Amino acid sequence: MRQFLLSLLFVFSFLLTQANAQTPPSGPTEKVRVITRDLEPFSFEKDGRRVGYAAELWDQLARETNITYEVQVVKTAQEIIDAVKNKSADIGVGALSVTAQREAVIDFSQPFYDSGLQVLVSGSSGSFADNIGSLVANLFNLELIGMFLLLVGTMVLISYLVWRYEHKVNEDQWPADYRSGMWESFWWTISTLLVGGADNKGPVGVGGRIIAIVWMLLSIVLVSLLTASFTTTLTINSLNGDINGPGDLPGRNVATVKGSTAETWLAAKGAKVSSFATVVECISALKAGTANAVVYDAPVLQYEAAKLEDKNLRMVGPIFEPQKYAFALQPDSPIRERLDQALLTLTERGVGSELRKKYFGSDQ
Repeated sequence: MRQFLLSLLFVFSFLLTQANAQTPPSGPTEKVRVITRDLEPFSFEKDGRRVGYAAELWDQLARETNITYEVQVVKTAQEIIDAVKNKSADIGVGALSVTAQREAVIDFSQPFYDSGLQVLVSGSSGSFADNIGSLVANLFNLELIGMFLLLVGTMVLISYLVWRYEHKVNEDQWPADYRSGMWESFWWTISTLLVGGADNKGPVGVGGRIIAIVWMLLSIVLVSLLTASFTTTLTINSLNGDINGPGDLPGRNVATVKGSTAETWLAAKGAKVSSFATVVECISALKAGTANAVVYDAPVLQYEAAKLEDKNLRMVGPIFEPQKYAFALQPDSPIRERLDQALLTLTERGVGSELRKKYFGSDQ
């Protein structure tokens, strides 16, 4: 009996030892420094808590990997990158796009969100009278007024020269009286400009015909310049809804967030970039008319535009320049592998889909 009890105790001790060997110790809790910025819906303050898609995903990751953390909030994405690069922070949390330029100075976790850039414009919803008024106002710009004054001045000069030479040899058609002669001469000048000549009226003297030849050639140039100025004005200043995608942005005034990947892309494409601290400021510039469009990360832009409930604001064109969001890490970070494994585990549990439904209304 005694031997049986000793054998039973040995077996129990062996099984307990094996169980302890298979269950890894939880170890001491590790504390890291997290740096983020306010950018809805990925990381922002609400009711005294840090919430958002990225912030809540990170919180679950931290609990999954037995990490505690303290949070520092900065204003821009570049400040997050610099802090992780300089090792004044361990983790960068938010809508951080993975780029080659950033990958050269820091590391990234597994991507947790597929994104890209998109264009936001403000559609014209004015009345017919408002649109006509806007068109007329745009036509009265300095360039067109200058071209018109140049044309009129040239016509007066040509009319005077033709009258001066012709009234001496052709008084029937060009009266010697200054007012009457200039009126007849101006009629011939404008007729030549518009239709190529005046019926039964034309210079007969040598001097008048030389001036007529010069005017016929010059009128071709002046009409071409006036037409080009008119067309340019209509194209650039009068068409408010002519941005339908990224291909229409070069040369236009486009607002975006300072230090973002969108700012770099716009500058490379030849857009006139206006940089602001936040997406909200960009949209305000668009609504005020100081910007023709806003370009930024599609999910953030869609979220902020939807909050305003402004029917004039609309997303145009496809999502372009695909990007992936990930957590920023110091180079050769010792917790990277743990975070990646935990991130994959949470993804398999459907945590990402739940957060998408919560903040975007869809898990797609």
